[in-house]
Amino acid sequence: MTCKQKALYVFLIIITFGLILIWWNKKYKKTKVSTELSTNTKLPFKFEKLVELLGNKDNLESATSTNKVVKINFKDRKLIKAEDIAKLDGVSGITFQSKAISLVVGNCANQVEKLINSEVNDGK
Repeated sequence: MTCKQKALYVFLIIITFGLILIWWNKKYKKTKVSTELSTNTKLPFKFEKLVELLGNKDNLESATSTNKVVKINFKDRKLIKAEDIAKLDGVSGITFQSKAISLVVGNCANQVEKLINSEVNDGK
């Protein structure tokens, strides 16, 4: 092997490893980790329909929420149509307590809480 062939050989090895390194960096790119929770202000169901299924705004007392669950306090359990609430788009779970109902609604739980509390406070 001549000196010229050795130089070409080393040059091609450097180029090959360089291209492999570029390809690996693109393929295994690190994603940025989010430290914030996402919330959604658009409801997947009609709020008026939810209030109607909860026995209208006269039956509602207050609402609190966590990241994905909204807990709604009510006056009369007989007015609540639980089967129809469970069929709403966006409601993935339902739990009854003695004077409250918990709905698993996902990232829009805070928005549902705000709307229910504003609806209740408008009537007072």
